Amino acid sequence: MDKIIPRGSNVIYLSMKRIFQISVLFAISIFTLAYGEVEVSASLKPSRVRIGDTAILTLAVDYPETVDVGFITPKDSMVGGFNILAVSADTVEKYDDKLHREIHYKLIYFDIFDNLIPPLGVSVKYPSDSVDTVFTQPIRVSFVSVLEDAPIESLDIMDIKEPRPVKRNYVKITKNFLIALGIFLLTLIALVLWRLREKGISIMEFIAPRKPPWEIAFMQLDALAESDLLENGEFKDYFDRLTDILREYIEGRFGIQALELSTTETMENLREADLGLDTVISARFIDTTQNLLRRADLVKFAKFLPDIETAYKDWQTIKSLIEDTIPREEEENGEQLSIPDRKDESEISTWR
Repeated sequence: MDKIIPRGSNVIYLSMKRIFQISVLFAISIFTLAYGEVEVSASLKPSRVRIGDTAILTLAVDYPETVDVGFITPKDSMVGGFNILAVSADTVEKYDDKLHREIHYKLIYFDIFDNLIPPLGVSVKYPSDSVDTVFTQPIRVSFVSVLEDAPIESLDIMDIKEPRPVKRNYVKITKNFLIALGIFLLTLIALVLWRLREKGISIMEFIAPRKPPWEIAFMQLDALAESDLLENGEFKDYFDRLTDILREYIEGRFGIQALELSTTETMENLREADLGLDTVISARFIDTTQNLLRRADLVKFAKFLPDIETAYKDWQTIKSLIEDTIPREEEENGEQLSIPDRKDESEISTWR
């Protein structure tokens, strides 16, 4: 209902609707003065995108400390043709008498048209417990075609070009081949060395031909003769080494296991094997070996102490056994056979 005021008394006509609008504006002004303004904004970088491009959407809000604000997360992880890939934690900064708060969305574009990011809401809660939603401005997104700058004629379907000849860089190919070959050879050498080590064979033994078992035995006997074991009364160690030389010779010469076996087991193997020797020599070798090994067992296990003459004589006996069982073809070839001079019985006491 309108209220009429005479014009002669500066009369104006005001509608009830006008009065209500003025009252609302006045209330808002009073509310703004009491709680301060809340300002929101949105920005997109870049705003021109192609298919598969990513962009950063930033929502910002400035608000007084007397109110609380919160960002409303878009539904379905979609914002105006963009998929939301990630959301960074929002940050809050203070300046003057207001707070500045931001949140960042990492987006990816999969549309082929211009688009529009709609207004996004920010929830505002005032001290009076009233809640309001403030919206950002919409953002225009421009789609850029990958063919945007291409000339018109280039958009036509063109014939398939002929295959281009491949230029081969033979220098580079040769270099790569040599590098690969070197790596292969180094790997092969490392594998061979590892296998030799597993079998207990040294590199020198692998490269140089192994000496025949009688030459090895003669060198070991000479080394034992030069030792101080008997002078120091170390009969056990002396007979250990002496019989080990004989056992190692048996394994190398006849292929019969002896080093890791007992005397009984070793003799059984000797008697059952074909030594390839003359009958008399074979019988003498077996009987003499048995006597030597049993005497050594008495020294090692029964603490039997023989005299030095017996020790010297056993050394000479083993040397004779080896000389008598050298293969005949080696005896006939004097250049390949290296046998130290035998010591006479009269020299036994002075051979050291």
